[in-house]
Amino acid sequence: MTFTLLYRPVGALTALRGDVSLLRSLITSNLEPVRDIPNYHGQVNRIGWYASTKTGNHQRFESGLERLRMQFLDFDAGVATFAAQPFTLEWSEGHKIRRYTPDLLIIRPGRTRLVEDVKPLKFHNSPRLQPALEAARDALGPIGVEFELWAPPPPSMVRNIQYLAGYRHRPAGLMTYLSPLLTLLRERPHTLAELAKRAGPPALTRPAIYHLIWDHRIELDLTRPLSHTTVLTATRLPGEAA
Repeated sequence: MTFTLLYRPVGALTALRGDVSLLRSLITSNLEPVRDIPNYHGQVNRIGWYASTKTGNHQRFESGLERLRMQFLDFDAGVATFAAQPFTLEWSEGHKIRRYTPDLLIIRPGRTRLVEDVKPLKFHNSPRLQPALEAARDALGPIGVEFELWAPPPPSMVRNIQYLAGYRHRPAGLMTYLSPLLTLLRERPHTLAELAKRAGPPALTRPAIYHLIWDHRIELDLTRPLSHTTVLTATRLPGEAA
């Protein structure tokens, strides 16, 4: 089976066509969504633009689940950047032309590129979707690009990431409280409430704490609900003794 890649560089009015191997080198910041996302009265899906700190721009989403995935990508330290609706695969089956547009192209330093489709778990084995998903694997595998389906993790982690995403942008008082917060945590672990009170006025220190969690400077168990009793520790720096 022969596949064709359709993609739209920034400023292009129509999609360009090329070999699938281009996926190994396309620059995500130079890509526009390859197709328009419908927007109409009575639409069930939640659509909009997500302001990503990782990509430095707004990424188009066509469901709440896609927006959630973008929040997780923004939080993931192993992800450099990503692009939404990045390309369309086209191939022939008999006299029919088939097309499939995945949700995300993800760039991970030191690892192969990853293409994802974001679907609720109940759809991962849908017979209707399998032909397109198998075609994607057939097209991407030979060029060394991974393909996966993504479904949300347990609800407690989802709620934590959704809450922390509200603090992904640097708060105004961060530099004032950065050193005191990390110094206290290097002395010993603290609960969130204790740390916020010891480092300064909690109304000012809590936003800094949440941002430092988002920035992977403070660690916690994200599988448990975030609360004032959550135990926080300082992230160990490379070469730092345990």
